[in-house]
Amino acid sequence: MNTEELYTFILTAFEGKSFENLILNKRNVEHKEAFDLNREKIIEELNTDNYNKVLEKLSRSFLANLAKGTNGKNFSKKDCQNILEIYHKLIENIGNPEKDYERIALEHFTQVRNFINDFTSKEDNDKASSKYSPEFILEILDVKDEELKGKSLDIGCGKNGELVKYLNQKGIDSYGLDMECEDTDRLEQEDWLLKDYPENTYDLITSNLTFTKHFNEANQEEANDQECFEYAQSYMKILNSLKVGGKWHYVPSVTFIEELLPEDKFEVNNTFIDDSIMRTIIKRLK
Repeated sequence: MNTEELYTFILTAFEGKSFENLILNKRNVEHKEAFDLNREKIIEELNTDNYNKVLEKLSRSFLANLAKGTNGKNFSKKDCQNILEIYHKLIENIGNPEKDYERIALEHFTQVRNFINDFTSKEDNDKASSKYSPEFILEILDVKDEELKGKSLDIGCGKNGELVKYLNQKGIDSYGLDMECEDTDRLEQEDWLLKDYPENTYDLITSNLTFTKHFNEANQEEANDQECFEYAQSYMKILNSLKVGGKWHYVPSVTFIEELLPEDKFEVNNTFIDDSIMRTIIKRLK
C-alpha cells in the first residue's frame, strides 16, 4: 500500500465513507472483516516512512472537513496538536495486537467526538452544566422519590456521570454507560448498541436526550435500516434488564415501537414536557 491507499483505508475503516459520520456522531463499524484481513500489511507499511505521511494526511483532512462543517471556525495551535495526538493514538492502536477492531473503533470515535463537541460548544459549557444538573434531569424524567431505590442505570450518563454520582450519594446502587466516560467501578465506556444488558437487574433506568433521541433519528433515515434494527434490539434488551416492577424513564418518546410492546408485560405512560417533546415511563409487569 502506498501513502494514499493507507490513508484511504484507515479513513474508511474508522470514520466511514463520509466525514458526516463524525459530525453527526455516527460510529462506523462496517469494515471489521477487511481490516482484520489487511491489518498485518497495514502495520508493516506504517513501520516505514509512510507513518508520518499518513498521520499528517489524516490530520489535515480532518481539520479541513471540520472547518467546512463549522463555517470556517479557526483552530488554535493546541487544537491542531490534539488532532495529531488523536490520529497518532489511532495508528498506535492499529499496531497493538491486544486491541481488536471494535475497541479501536470505539476509542477513536470517542476521542474524535469529544474533540468536536468541545470545539463546537465551548461557549455553552457553563449553561449546559447548569441546565442539566442531576435534579433537573430527574425532574424532566419525572422520577419520583419513591422510585429512587435498589439498582439503577443511566444510559448516556455523560463524561462525568453526574447523575450516577448524585444517586450514589443518596444510597442508590447506581451505574452509568456512555462512550465519553472513563471506565470506573461505576461508569462504563461502551457503545449502548454493543452493551450486553443483564436481564432482571435494574429497578430504575434513565436516559435523557440520549438513546431514544438517536433511535428516533435512525428511524427517520430511510437508508439507515440496519442501525434502526440494532437500536430496536438494544431497546428490548434494556427493557428486559428491568426487574419486575422496575421502570425506564426516558426522553424523548419512541412511540413507533412503544405501541408494539405487549400490554401484559409492559405498562407505557407518555406525558408532554412541553408542546414539542414527550417523555415516556415504562414499567415492567412480568
